[in-house]
Amino acid sequence: MRRTKEQAAETRRAIQQAAEALFLQEGYEAVSLDEIAATAGVTRGAVHFHFGNKLGLLSAIRDRIGMPMRDLSERLAAGTTSSPLDALGDAIEATLANLQSDPRHRRLLGIFMAVETVTEEEADEMRRFRGRVRGLVAEIFAVAEARGALAEPWTARAAARAFDAMVDGFIHEWVRGETDFELVPDAVAIIRTLLATWATGERP
Repeated sequence: MRRTKEQAAETRRAIQQAAEALFLQEGYEAVSLDEIAATAGVTRGAVHFHFGNKLGLLSAIRDRIGMPMRDLSERLAAGTTSSPLDALGDAIEATLANLQSDPRHRRLLGIFMAVETVTEEEADEMRRFRGRVRGLVAEIFAVAEARGALAEPWTARAAARAFDAMVDGFIHEWVRGETDFELVPDAVAIIRTLLATWATGERP
């Protein structure tokens, strides 16, 4: 049973890696499921089994971006992180550094942003993804508020919305090349400065 699960995980990784490479090389719209299957060395049925369709593949690739937030939310729920806002700063810095470190990430984000306007189904999936990430951020701020670590007059809801809008704006401008700043260190410095002002109510 364990080997079967490992094989399934390996197959899933191979398909996802093949899809990511092809999306970058040919563009999302130009790539077929047959091409992804052939590149991954699997059948088209395997692609359908693990991801459903091409949009499911794109969603799986995109979901990796939210992993640091998900991990942090789980650590906070388990009580293993003492300072929620400091930990949030660390998580977003790791995410932005990862995006900036590999030119492929910038191109992938460009694909995600373009797909948002392709079909209604894809636009809905993009909204669901953004909703999941926003939900994780809201959970982190809710923990900070509950621990007295969020300065008045901020509430968890207001801080989460402001944080999301700020980070989303930085990423979109950076992907489109509409600004001369970098995510690291420029955007990270601004984000950490703002988090520090929000954390002035933190109790030891």
